[in-house]
Amino acid sequence: MVETCACRDALRHSFASVREAVYGADMDVITANAKLLTQSDEKWMRLYRCCTCGMEWVEACYSSGHMEVYYLFPAPPSGDSIRWLHEQATALPPL
Repeated sequence: MVETCACRDALRHSFASVREAVYGADMDVITANAKLLTQSDEKWMRLYRCCTCGMEWVEACYSSGHMEVYYLFPAPPSGDSIRWLHEQATALPPL
């Protein structure tokens, strides 16, 4: 991973729940430097690849009933992340 890449700092999160994912300005920095690979409208998820380091990130949405929070978490190594997103991906546990 490239030393100046925003992904490096973002990986310090635990990703155990939505609260411990990447969101807000940190998410914006990562997605601004990433390429959208695919999306699943039915799951409300998108898969991105960082243009600097190649890290793959999943964008998902959590709805509290009052607002929607979009967040990122790393895509697990799968050999075929596009297939994983469409067939196996699930969102992180709620806050």
